[in-house]
Amino acid sequence: MADLDPFFFTINTWSFTKHRVWNRCQRQYYFEYIAPYVKSAAVVNPEKIRWLKNFTSKFVVQGQLIHDIIDQQIQLHCENKPMDLNEAMKAFSKKVSLYKDIGGETFTEYHNGEKIPSSFFSSIDENGKTCLQTFFGKWPDYKTRGCLRHEQFDHFPIGDVGITVKVDFVGKMPDSTLVLTDWKTGRDDDEYETELQMATYVLWAQEYYKMSADEISTELVFLKTGATKPYRFFGEQLHEIQVMIPREYAAMNASYEYGDFPARPSQRECLSCKFAEVCPDAKLGSG
Repeated sequence: MADLDPFFFTINTWSFTKHRVWNRCQRQYYFEYIAPYVKSAAVVNPEKIRWLKNFTSKFVVQGQLIHDIIDQQIQLHCENKPMDLNEAMKAFSKKVSLYKDIGGETFTEYHNGEKIPSSFFSSIDENGKTCLQTFFGKWPDYKTRGCLRHEQFDHFPIGDVGITVKVDFVGKMPDSTLVLTDWKTGRDDDEYETELQMATYVLWAQEYYKMSADEISTELVFLKTGATKPYRFFGEQLHEIQVMIPREYAAMNASYEYGDFPARPSQRECLSCKFAEVCPDAKLGSG
């Protein structure tokens, strides 16, 4: 078994983000979550790995910027201060400009050799403003909901497995039921809809608020189109998730040896992978 920094075991939880990386490419999972903590005989210098972790895919950045602005506005609401669409728009454009000023040099795709055209920044500025306009247009429906939590990391156990979640917005309805909202900035198709993520939120809320599943509902709000997709989960569905997560976590931790984490290379995925530089199986370029 690989020699890992003991700190690894204090932060080694399951999350939906880890689930997605694990199912996309186990080699990427190794570099992202295990390689930084290898103490001896490392395949790649952990310092190099930690440096590469500073890069972010341009597609991820788009969503992060929008979520940051929305979170700031929700915080104003929670503090009984007025929300401001114009200020949100200005703040968003300023964040986009910061990336444009350095030519997207912190984008993973740029690091992996892709040129980032100026039109990309114009596009994310336009798309982001569309998402913000949609958010503000829908916000009157949320004003009557009590602001309980938003964009905070939370942890809860399923058996012996620690679970990490980060719900975009937890609202308390006038009848005291909860609605867990997740803002989506991408397309509203099946690729971006996930029952697993929302069911995990319900399991967390049951534990955190000591409420039953029938008192908790969830929804995806697609900010590009304004579409909303509600979800409700009950006993059997939630039990299946409670079985699946520890099983997947066990697979994730069956080994910490580099050779047990195979790559699943594809040009599109590798270009967006921050570890392509150190992965011998990475597919980059037009070949």
